[in-house]
Amino acid sequence: MNKIISLHGSNSSLIIGAQPNSIPQIVYWGKKLTLTPVEQQQLLAQLELPVPQAFLDDERHLCLLPLWGNGDFNLNALSGNRGQSAWAPQFNQVAIHELSANQIEIIAIDSIAQLELTIQLQLNQSDILEQQLTIKNIGTVNYQLNKLLISTPLPATITEMIQFHGRWIHEFQPQRSTIDQPCYLVENLKGRTSNDNPPLLICGNQGFNYQCGEVYGFHLGWSGNHSYKLSTIADGRKLVQFGEKLLPAEIILAAGESYTTPTLYATYSAHGLNTLTHNFHSFIRNSHQFARHQRDYRPIHINTWEAMYFEHNPEMLYKLVDRAASLGIERFVLDDGWFIGRNHERAGLGDWFVDKSKYPQGLTPLIDRVTRAGMEFGLWFEPEMVNPDSELFRNHPEWMLQLDGYTQPLGRYQYVLNLAHPEAYAYIKKCLVNLLNEYAIGYIKWDMNRDLVQPGNQFGHPGVHQQVLATSRLMAELNQLFPMLEIESGASGGARADLGILRYTNRVWTSDCNDPVERQQIQEGFSYFFPPELIGSHFGPEQAHTTNRLNTVDYRILTAFFANLGFEQNLLELTAAECAQLKSYIDLYKQYRSLIHSGDFIRLNTIDSGQKIYGVVSHDRSQALLAVAQNGFPVNQISAKLQLPYLNPDKNYQVRLLNQQENTGYLMKKSVPLCRGELCLSGNLIANIGIQLPIMHPQSILLIVFEQTD
Repeated sequence: MNKIISLHGSNSSLIIGAQPNSIPQIVYWGKKLTLTPVEQQQLLAQLELPVPQAFLDDERHLCLLPLWGNGDFNLNALSGNRGQSAWAPQFNQVAIHELSANQIEIIAIDSIAQLELTIQLQLNQSDILEQQLTIKNIGTVNYQLNKLLISTPLPATITEMIQFHGRWIHEFQPQRSTIDQPCYLVENLKGRTSNDNPPLLICGNQGFNYQCGEVYGFHLGWSGNHSYKLSTIADGRKLVQFGEKLLPAEIILAAGESYTTPTLYATYSAHGLNTLTHNFHSFIRNSHQFARHQRDYRPIHINTWEAMYFEHNPEMLYKLVDRAASLGIERFVLDDGWFIGRNHERAGLGDWFVDKSKYPQGLTPLIDRVTRAGMEFGLWFEPEMVNPDSELFRNHPEWMLQLDGYTQPLGRYQYVLNLAHPEAYAYIKKCLVNLLNEYAIGYIKWDMNRDLVQPGNQFGHPGVHQQVLATSRLMAELNQLFPMLEIESGASGGARADLGILRYTNRVWTSDCNDPVERQQIQEGFSYFFPPELIGSHFGPEQAHTTNRLNTVDYRILTAFFANLGFEQNLLELTAAECAQLKSYIDLYKQYRSLIHSGDFIRLNTIDSGQKIYGVVSHDRSQALLAVAQNGFPVNQISAKLQLPYLNPDKNYQVRLLNQQENTGYLMKKSVPLCRGELCLSGNLIANIGIQLPIMHPQSILLIVFEQTD
């Protein structure tokens, strides 16, 4: 029977049209919309489409699984075969199960191709649409799956998009463009989420911005190969398709076996990018699908990598521990170089045993020093990797991902262990478990520093899919064995950041670049989909190691404020004055940390391309903390007024500048009231007229707090 099914979130609705013997179609996804029974019948009567000349004779509805066998041609979302058969299926036996008020399951069968398809859709109260597909072989002959894409149509009014690209130390770069081509295809075959093509996409109507416009956001929760495709169809609508990018013959389904896609997380916003951001942040914080934080606050880190690289010296580390504790740092993470043979990046990976030449009594004295100082101890690992110069590789070269007969290119002088190999998996798990049992390790910095080339498993078959699942299983088992353990996902910076890995990890190392100029853009791209408490952002040295650019203490620390704050610089190099300055900023960060890590993250539109204004607003709108970042040379001689429309308009606010500008005598003969003391302004005035900002140097930040007084 013809039927309309509606799913509702807090502020959005998904309306599905079902017709006999057909996979249903999405007829509406947008602002919350409730249809009466009469309106549902009216809509059903309007689902007919015209049939153009020189085309197929029957009308073509864009269903939830476009198929070549139904005449959907380039939109085809399923590819597979049994030898030379079952390569153009049609699913004509369809059953729809309404599992709850906001969740449905569709089961469709092709009895000729002997395939069963399950489509699951759920629109939750964070307005995140969760979609997943499962294909099952209900025949007796093996079925080779080549492609299975989740397909979501968008209105014809969607004409612009933001894609995300980048490279090492330059991740999450938004690229905005007009949708003016028939098709866009982005593929990633690097075996991890990647620095350059993460599975993220934003589409919107013309001119959408932070505060206005209709926008749709997409995020595939998968830490391996992926692809997405954006097509314009005959009526001007857009079709977004996401899925795992499968290697040749990677998925062979025997009788009764099935394959399930990664989950596609998508959202709709009627109020620009800020609401899209709120939806994703709310979902991650409240859905209970992701790794649970073990504290009610996110500890401030110090990570030793840039402080000493491979030059491990316990006496120097003890001094670093004491200095970190004196500043108020809460977690001490010992980075690469602590295990046997690891004096440089060319050796040692895989031999996860403490180097007694560096630590004669093991790690216990250092850990005791850390815990006595009131900090938690964390340790760096790269469990998926092995150096050719290691005892592990010399004893078990067959444990790597490889193809026999070939010489595989090295990446960072290392190969990738095949964690789907039972013996390799057991070895790595035992190494990790033994260390976690022996030492008081509360945190793992889990790195993954190379792309996968010729990733063949022990049978010579493509092994990326199984490698991703094995890595996830290992993390899940560690979480279960050590409930208080937290894990950070790092991968040459931000090359493994997605909602798949976040089921097991509590933090993402966003980039190996600590230069605040670069971090301002990196963190903006990241923040559309991930909340601040998951963003690893560290205070680095005055001269950034990755760019050689020089930056002030203020600019470095304040760039890392709206994140999970950490430190990378060797703190022993700081002057007494710099230590006092950092201590005051750390105290300030702790004062507002709860707001930063729980409030609504917002960005404000500006007319200055070199200026970014962003921050957080409490849920009740009684408090806000904003950063005005002048990253480039100001476009105008005098800055525009700061207008913040997210406060309670009928309440008054104390407005205070929490830091001081440096060397302003070269810029201004006279400053502005904001810089001279506390202001008292109404939310209405702040939103509609605004606050005059001072003239600012490039690479400087103002930190402003708004606190309701009545």
